[in-house]
Amino acid sequence: MKKYFLYLFLITLFSCEDDNEKLITLAQKTIIVYMAADNNLANDALLNIRQMQQGYRETGINFIVFIDVANKPPYLLKIKESACDTIKTFPELNSADPQILNSVLCEIIKRYPADNYGLIMWSHASSWLPAEARLRSFSKDGNTEMNIPEMAKVLPVHFDFIAFDACLMGSVESIYELCDKTDYVIASSTETIADGFPYTQMMPEFLQKSIDLRKIAAMYFDFYNRKENAERSATIALINIRELDRLAMEINKLTEENEAQEIDRSSVQRLDVIVEQYHFDLQDFVNQLFPDANKENFVAQLNKTVLYKAHTPRLLGMYDINIYCGLSCYVSLADRQDLNAYYKTLKWYDKAGIFRLF
Repeated sequence: MKKYFLYLFLITLFSCEDDNEKLITLAQKTIIVYMAADNNLANDALLNIRQMQQGYRETGINFIVFIDVANKPPYLLKIKESACDTIKTFPELNSADPQILNSVLCEIIKRYPADNYGLIMWSHASSWLPAEARLRSFSKDGNTEMNIPEMAKVLPVHFDFIAFDACLMGSVESIYELCDKTDYVIASSTETIADGFPYTQMMPEFLQKSIDLRKIAAMYFDFYNRKENAERSATIALINIRELDRLAMEINKLTEENEAQEIDRSSVQRLDVIVEQYHFDLQDFVNQLFPDANKENFVAQLNKTVLYKAHTPRLLGMYDINIYCGLSCYVSLADRQDLNAYYKTLKWYDKAGIFRLF
């Protein structure tokens, strides 16, 4: 009965649209892939789309891809088993513009209304770092990049999950910006190999009516852990967003009740290959800040927040990963006041009491 009234509502909502716009019957789930690949990842994006098609099996779930690659008009695809359908071709646009992200997502949701939605964000990324830092916050189109708070603000619906097929999006600062936008996040805290998610293997699970997100994350890890040399490189985590506020509260309590120790940034587990280093393991950072504090509640809450985590022994053949809690964080850099000033605008800075550490 509930679906029946929702269906009538959708018919009414879209009845004023152009006659060429056809309402598609309400599905249980629509999964959207937003591929901002108008950059040097274009070939990787096209390869991933072929993998999606190879792994696709009809289950009644809509799997819709927006792709923007260099020297070609952006377009919408409906992934199918036999041949992908091009739903719409767009004029040239900037896929790193938050308003474009919003309009594309709204277009897809209008065409493929569902009870539930999943979102895969595919592009370059460097987590919370601002676009002005020229380090790719999320996506890259020409000289334009998208800051995470702006990206979060324009997401038009609440998603069951958001998976980032992109580098460095497993930072607690970035994920916290999504607190009211999704229930779960799958992300890597480190750089990722351009091959991206192994979609051929993942598609059957994505197309289940009830997706096992732990299995999705494990498929990613297993795929790269079987590789050799520098290609054996991956971190991945499944984050329960509903527990993230409590994690912030536990860190806030630690910063309020304990005196933070001065630490050497180079002693904290690094999680990026950037020369200055901006991404570090959250638990290792907290442990070194408060070596003598009782951290049992923090650890217990961290374990409730991070539902799955895995890492290879090394990253890109450049450094060892000895500690990985599933989330990265920023450790302030004294001579980067530009980054520190921007960091203070992030929600995590106040909620977790990080202002006491700056």
